Amino acid sequence: MKVTLYMAVSIDGFIAKKDGDSDWVSPVDSTNFEQKIKEKGCIFVGRRTFDQYQGDLYPVKGVTNIVLTSDLSLKSENDDVIYAQSPSDAIKQAQAKGHDRALLIGGGTTNGLFLKEGLIDEVFLSVHPLILGNGIKLFEGIETDLKLRFIDQKELGEGLTQLHYSVVK
Repeated sequence: MKVTLYMAVSIDGFIAKKDGDSDWVSPVDSTNFEQKIKEKGCIFVGRRTFDQYQGDLYPVKGVTNIVLTSDLSLKSENDDVIYAQSPSDAIKQAQAKGHDRALLIGGGTTNGLFLKEGLIDEVFLSVHPLILGNGIKLFEGIETDLKLRFIDQKELGEGLTQLHYSVVK
């Protein structure tokens, strides 16, 4: 399965403020993000991120939403929402639904878990022209190296630059 990480980041490498707030993300990037979600048809998201934006962004309709959580008691009444205990479990669940690609969309702990297991194939970073100073890092809880190969970059408007990398395996 091909896993693509897609994140909006500040220039100092944060994906959200300490409280998880990401209201600073540009509407230009939000539109691009929604398009990528529809292209992939499956998303991996951490439970804190999912819960924080439930009813607003999540669950994404018409897309398989796989939520990583350690709470084994969670069951969803929504056919588009599946709970998984680990990145490898999330991938198995996605494949069982017929997906061969998915978009990893955070948060930092979930991104770190996928990175630790070597399950990220490509990375899209939409770099926003602001400094948050502190907050949730792109990858939380990791002490791992990951080599990337630059693919391209494009200007999204409003001072945003999107960087695209593949992971060197």
